[in-house]
Amino acid sequence: MAASRTWMMGLTAGLVALAGGCGGAGDTAAPSTVEQALGACTHSVTTNTYDGPDYWGTLVFKNTGTVAIANPVIALDVPSGVTCDDDQPGWTHTQSGRTCTFTRTSSLTVAVGASYTFNYSTNSNVSFTAANVKVQSDSCGGTSPGGSGLTANQKKVAEGLTSIWENDTPTLDYAYSENIFDGRGYTNGRAGFCTGTGDAIQVVQCYRALRTEANGNRLAKYWNALTVINNRFLSTGQSQASTAELDAVGNWTADWAASFNTTATKADFKQCQDQVSDALYYTPTINEAAKWGLTQALTKAALYDASINHGFDGMKDLIRKANTALGNSGQVAPVVGYNGITESAWLQKFLEKRRDVLAADPTWVEAVDRVAAYEKQRRRGNWDLGVALRNDVRARDCWTTAYPASGYTVRNINPDGTWSTPSSYTYSCQ
Repeated sequence: MAASRTWMMGLTAGLVALAGGCGGAGDTAAPSTVEQALGACTHSVTTNTYDGPDYWGTLVFKNTGTVAIANPVIALDVPSGVTCDDDQPGWTHTQSGRTCTFTRTSSLTVAVGASYTFNYSTNSNVSFTAANVKVQSDSCGGTSPGGSGLTANQKKVAEGLTSIWENDTPTLDYAYSENIFDGRGYTNGRAGFCTGTGDAIQVVQCYRALRTEANGNRLAKYWNALTVINNRFLSTGQSQASTAELDAVGNWTADWAASFNTTATKADFKQCQDQVSDALYYTPTINEAAKWGLTQALTKAALYDASINHGFDGMKDLIRKANTALGNSGQVAPVVGYNGITESAWLQKFLEKRRDVLAADPTWVEAVDRVAAYEKQRRRGNWDLGVALRNDVRARDCWTTAYPASGYTVRNINPDGTWSTPSSYTYSCQ
């Protein structure tokens, strides 16, 4: 555990509207009604079969999002040694290792609420279920070429930065689990999913769908206890501090960590954390950025970190404050271009508003330096996150107020997401 973890995790991902996540009650949804966001587009897969004797795969997915899915890109993993072949009309594919990626050769739109049946073929005569199914589209914040989301490398950089603030390392901590006694039960995993606020249960729900208790799912035995806690959360709208129901079943923190650290279960457990994190934080943030005409990777990274830190609703409130401060009190969208507002001016104001929120709270003030990292990159013009960056900056370096130092370890993150710890550095906002 990083030295700063105990106080930091009280600020983490859980403050989300979609699930009333790990930090505050928002609009809540029972886990059974929450669809997973696979890749960039929010949808549910209702059929996933491959009939070996017929060499025929069938995927049916339903668009459960708020925008049409235009010209989807579908990726799926086949068993080792299997080759995808024989593209269906309107589709072509490439294959890298086990992953087959299918793209459109003609226009296709899947309307909101509609389902689409996708067929594919391989050289395997053995039946299987495709793994890691993902659907991406420019129309819903995808990462396909020209899309409004972050590229894969930009997303690694953005997530690595946020992980510094959460775990003091750019490496996402999927195995982390601890009761930090912030009134939200156990805080867990890469995004601080909490047992008392409706988002950890979604990770477990996803994991149960992939792996049974008999097949190594150490968290399945907690399902009834999680449901009891979640029902209290849903009925009261209040975060649930108690872990008594979980503790009566077993050692939750050890089982959470082992779920990632065990080779046989690691991939499934990681996949579920990634999917729930994308569904609750990343995808809604990318869509919100698109709404306001914010196109730069740096801005989206700053918004993503705010969504993890303050919750999605808290991030949207900061957007409203920035808009108002720049003369857009009517919240006209897009904001970029409205009365000459530039993205740089908007991001500067957004970061200042976020700085003020953190600095005004006795709990959050110790995290104020995380805002300065984005301000430094804004001043340097690193809009596409294409230049290696460091968090060698404090709020006091960017602004004149003597803000307290947060004490984060300085890391160097490269444009491809790899990172190192520099042997020397000088704090500066330039």
